[in-house]
Amino acid sequence: MSKTLTCIVCPNGCELHVDGENISGYKCPRGLNYAKEELFAPKRMVTSSVKITGLDEVCPVKTSSNVPKEKMFEVIKEINKVSLKRPIKYHQIIIKNVLGLGVDIISTKEFD
Repeated sequence: MSKTLTCIVCPNGCELHVDGENISGYKCPRGLNYAKEELFAPKRMVTSSVKITGLDEVCPVKTSSNVPKEKMFEVIKEINKVSLKRPIKYHQIIIKNVLGLGVDIISTKEFD
């Protein structure tokens, strides 16, 4: 299995070459870690929005850290079950430990 990835960990954007278990092209250890994670256990940040009772606006939310890529849609389903009441603080925990992943859903905007 030969594959080429572009590292997104830092601005260098190293072109990583993967051939079997051999990884080359990285300029720092973070690039190596990125390639390993992307190939064997990919994770992503999830962003979405939550309804706010009594407002025509929605509250933007995100995961507090990356979640396994295969769990992204399950996380979004959990987010869609929630409706919030004001006040909402910046970085307020909206869902604690979503799906038991050790990751919280947090607000990214404040509403009084």
